[in-house]
Amino acid sequence: MNPSQDSSVERTADNFSLPWTAIAFLILTAAIALLWSHHKLMSQDEIFVLQTDSAPTYAQLLNIQRHYPISLDPLVYHTLAYLSIKAFGANAFALRLPSLLGYLLMQLCLFFFVRRVANEHAALFALAFPAITATLFYSAEGRPYGLLLGFYGLAMLSWQTATRRQSQRTGALIVLAIAVALTLNTHYFGVLLLLPLCAAELFRTIERRRLDLPVAAAILIGMACIAFTLPFERSAAEFRKNYYNAGRVSYHAITQAYRSLFMNYTQASLSIQHFAAIGLVVFAALLIIGSVRQLRGKDLQLPNAELAFLIVLAALPFFGFLLARFVTHSIEVRYVLGTILALSVLLSFAALPLLRSKNMAALTLSALAVAIIATGAIRIHAEQAKTNAFMTSLILTPQIKAAILSSPTRLLYLQEMGTFEVASYYEPDPVVRSRMALVYSSNQELLWSRRDTESLTALHMRNFTGFPIVPYEQLATEPGDHIFVLLHSGWNWTDQTFAAAHAEITPLGPAMGGDAANVQFTTK
Repeated sequence: MNPSQDSSVERTADNFSLPWTAIAFLILTAAIALLWSHHKLMSQDEIFVLQTDSAPTYAQLLNIQRHYPISLDPLVYHTLAYLSIKAFGANAFALRLPSLLGYLLMQLCLFFFVRRVANEHAALFALAFPAITATLFYSAEGRPYGLLLGFYGLAMLSWQTATRRQSQRTGALIVLAIAVALTLNTHYFGVLLLLPLCAAELFRTIERRRLDLPVAAAILIGMACIAFTLPFERSAAEFRKNYYNAGRVSYHAITQAYRSLFMNYTQASLSIQHFAAIGLVVFAALLIIGSVRQLRGKDLQLPNAELAFLIVLAALPFFGFLLARFVTHSIEVRYVLGTILALSVLLSFAALPLLRSKNMAALTLSALAVAIIATGAIRIHAEQAKTNAFMTSLILTPQIKAAILSSPTRLLYLQEMGTFEVASYYEPDPVVRSRMALVYSSNQELLWSRRDTESLTALHMRNFTGFPIVPYEQLATEPGDHIFVLLHSGWNWTDQTFAAAHAEITPLGPAMGGDAANVQFTTK
C-alpha cells in the first residue's frame, strides 16, 4: 500500500455511520430470529444453561460453575444470561437474548469492516449474507455461539481500526483487548481467534519491520484474561475422561464444519449431503476465483495483513481439527463458526462486479433480502412442525397416567437426559410433570455407551435442580411396578441393562418419542 492509500485508509477508519438499508437488514435478521425462537423449544443444553443461570444470586451461579457445572462453558455467556433472566424472567427469550445481540453485533462489524475495504453495497452484502446461512440458528439458541460470533467480529473490526489509524486509537485498542478477553471467556475454543489475529499482526510486523507495541500490548492483555477461565476449566475437566464425543478426531470434521455453515447435515439424507458437498466445492471455487480477481484490481483498499487475517480465519476448521486432534480430543462443528465472517467478507469481494452500479446493487441486495425471508420462512415452518410433533408426544394416554399414579413410587422414570430435560420443562400436564424422575448409572452408561457424561451431569444436577434423580442401582432393588419411558437412541442404555437384568417389561404405549412400559425387576 502506497502513502496516498495510507491517508485514504485512515479516513475510512473513522466512519461509523449506518445507512437505513443496513438497519433494515438488521431488523429483518432480528425479526426472523425472534420468530424462529418463538416456535423453537429449548434444547437440553439450553435448559442446562437456564437451570444454571436461574440461580437466585450470582454467587450461587459461580458456585455451581466452580463445583458442579452442567453447562461446561466459561463465565461470559452465563453472566449475560443471568442478567437477562433477572430482567425478563426465566424463559427462552431471556436465555437467547445475548445470542441474538451477539449475532447482530457480528453483522454490524462485518458492515464496517467491508465498507472500509470496498464500498457500501459490498458492506451491505457482507452484513446480510450470514442470515441466509445455517449460522442464523445460533441467534436463536441460548448458548455461547451467537455471542462468540459477535466477539469475533468485534475483535476483527477493532484490530482493523487500530492498525489503520496513525493516531487517536486508544479507544480501538481498549476495545480490541476487551474483545479478545471476552472471546476467550465465552467458549474454550474461542482461543482459535488468536490464530488469525496473531498471524495478521505478525505479517504486519514483518511488513513494517517493526513491532506495533500498542497493538501487541492490547492483544497480550486480552490473552492474559484467559486466566479467568481456569477455575471453570478445572471443574469441567471431570467430564473429559469419558466425554460423549471424545476419542479419535476424524478429518471429516473439517468438511463437516464447512457444510454446517450452510445446512444442518445431521438431518439430511446421504444423497443430499453428497449434493451439498459438491455444491460446497463449487461455492469454494467461485469464491476463490472471484476474490482473487477482485484482489488483483484496484477497487479494494485491503492491506496485506487484513488479507492474512481473512485467509487464516477462513481456514479455521483446519486449525480446529488440529486443536481437537492433538489437544482436546473432541470437537463440535459449531466451535469453528467464526469462519462465516471470513467467508462473508470474501464473498462480498467476489460479488463486487454486481455491486458497483447502483441498479445492479439494488437488484442483488433485494434478491438477498428475498432469500433471507424465504429461507427464514422455511426454517420457521420446519421448527413449528418439529415442535408440534414433540408437544403431541408429551400427551400421555389416561392408561399411562393411571399406571404412574398407581405405581409404588408414583414416578415416571426417564434415563435419556435430553428427553428428560425438555419434557420436564414442556410437559403440559402438571401432574405428570411433577412426577418425572431421572435415572442414572455411571456403571451402566460406561458399560453400554462407553461414556459417563449423563451420569456425571445427573450427579451435578442433584446439587441444585430439585428434580427426583435416582441411581439405577437403588431402583433395581425395589420391588413392584416402575413406569419408564424407554427411548431407543444412541444415548439409551436401558434396553441392554433391562435385558441383562431379566427385567419383566410390559408395554403401555407410545410416549415422549419412545415407549412407556411397566418394568419389574427380579429381586433376590
